[in-house]
Amino acid sequence: MNYTDLATQVTARLVDQIETGPGTWRMPCHTVPGVFDVRNAATGNHYRGANTLTLAVEAIDADHPTGWWATYKQWADLDAQVRKGERSARIVKWVPAKTKETQSAPASDDENRRTLVPRVYSVFNAAQVDGWTAPTPPTRTVIERHAAAEAFISNTGADITFGHNHAAYQPARDRIELPEPEQFIDAEAYYSTTCHELTHWTGHHSRLARDLTGRFGDGAYAAEELVAELGAAIACASLGVTNSPRDDHASYLAHWLKILNADPKALFAVAAKAQAAVDYLHSFQPDPEVGR
Repeated sequence: MNYTDLATQVTARLVDQIETGPGTWRMPCHTVPGVFDVRNAATGNHYRGANTLTLAVEAIDADHPTGWWATYKQWADLDAQVRKGERSARIVKWVPAKTKETQSAPASDDENRRTLVPRVYSVFNAAQVDGWTAPTPPTRTVIERHAAAEAFISNTGADITFGHNHAAYQPARDRIELPEPEQFIDAEAYYSTTCHELTHWTGHHSRLARDLTGRFGDGAYAAEELVAELGAAIACASLGVTNSPRDDHASYLAHWLKILNADPKALFAVAAKAQAAVDYLHSFQPDPEVGR
């Protein structure tokens, strides 16, 4: 399976899920708390971008209770054994590849340049192996998690004003407008909504200058909302905060279906933009690697 095949397959599964539950479908992060907290068992690192969504969808379909994954070889190196007959999930990794030179003369450093190419790998969930126990996660109280979320938001330096009857990012003013925190159904809803708007905030021309019109045309606004949905999910997973669905979520489903059906690679492209946005938000933190 190559990159295009994987993107097409994952997109088809997501489209099928949306069409199966019209008006009621929610992102995996809204239906299974912690499902976006997916990590490699050998390295402890979080999976990123499209792989986060791919493995979340896979975990829900297979009813895996854990977010730990690894390749067959990695499990073997951990003295664990993938059980016979278990089906793998597929992820994509961008790896360096040398450009082959056809000239007989020795290649210079410029000629021997490296580019990134996508490679598809098979991984198995910890629930599919014997002989491995997941490390005990550090325990944090609700107060500690909320304090971390407050610090994460504050450290970005974003201009956030309260007392509005809506939650929105205003590009012209470069400002996030929110209701008062106590008006949200709970603290989790407040933090996830703020992360959604912070993802929009990263796209400002003075920051990541995210412009989706070239690829998505009239669907750019809906694509940007999907970037913000995924960005909030990834950010909340890193903070240990449950991501709550927005009230306007359902209104975008038809637009998202149009985008995904028109371009099988659109989901992976949007997920990459979401990951870049979250990376940018993490760059403001005292320890940018925490939660990543």
